[in-house]
Amino acid sequence: MSKEYSTEQIFDMLPYAVEIYEKIDFDGYRKKLQAKYKGKKIDPTDAGIDAFKFVLKNSSKVKEEFFQLVAIAENKTVEEVRNQNFIETIKTIKEIFSNKELVDFFK
Repeated sequence: MSKEYSTEQIFDMLPYAVEIYEKIDFDGYRKKLQAKYKGKKIDPTDAGIDAFKFVLKNSSKVKEEFFQLVAIAENKTVEEVRNQNFIETIKTIKEIFSNKELVDFFK
C-alpha cells in the first residue's frame, strides 16, 4: 500500500518535482522512450524501472531537490535527511515516484 501524503505535503513537493523534471530534461527522455517503443508493447513496470534508473543516473544534478522532497515526505528537516541512511532516502524517493496517486497529481 502506498503512503498517503497530505495536500500540504503535495503542494510543498510540487516546485521541487518540477525542478527535477526540468533539470534532468525528463520530457526529452520520455520522448526518446516513446520513439524507441513506438508500436511495441511495453510492460509499465519496465518503463517505471527505466524512468527510475534515469532519474537516479542524473541525481547529482538535482541533489538538493531530492533532499527537499524527502524532507517533506518524511516530515523531517533537510539536514536530518542529509544525515540519514542512504537506503532510507532512496526508499522514500522510490515511494514518491512510484506512488500512483502522487504521480497522477504531478502529471
